[in-house]
Amino acid sequence: MVTTVTRYQFNRTHWGCGAELTEGVIIKVEGFEGRNVSFQCSHTLAWKNHKYFCKDPCTRMEDILVTVESGRRAESGRITLVDSGNGSFSVTFSHLQLSDSQKYRCGVDRPGLDSYIDVHTLTAVYKAIYFSRPLAGSGYSPMEGSNE
Repeated sequence: MVTTVTRYQFNRTHWGCGAELTEGVIIKVEGFEGRNVSFQCSHTLAWKNHKYFCKDPCTRMEDILVTVESGRRAESGRITLVDSGNGSFSVTFSHLQLSDSQKYRCGVDRPGLDSYIDVHTLTAVYKAIYFSRPLAGSGYSPMEGSNE
């Protein structure tokens, strides 16, 4: 499940230029462990810019997980970015893990100030529950619950 929450913010940053621009959206992503989850990051006036996905607060180069050129696809580990060429790009986590439950950012490389969209991921543990047919004469009826 993907939820977007609108907010507008202008913050100080550690990049050395003194400020950052947050595009006004928080994307909340929920998925099940072991499954894939995808969501869209959309930035204004960014169709030709390089985009990237990074760990929050995204203040060091080491925080950047994947970078993609406009109109291209890039992959690093279990994370794939696909840039549509119109200012937005999709992010896909393959085989979601509990350790993926973190805060991330979708960023756009711009002259001066990069812009960001905050992404919060939550990974839920999914356990399959299997029901088997009861043995004949066990006294169990699934319509009546457990007969103890």
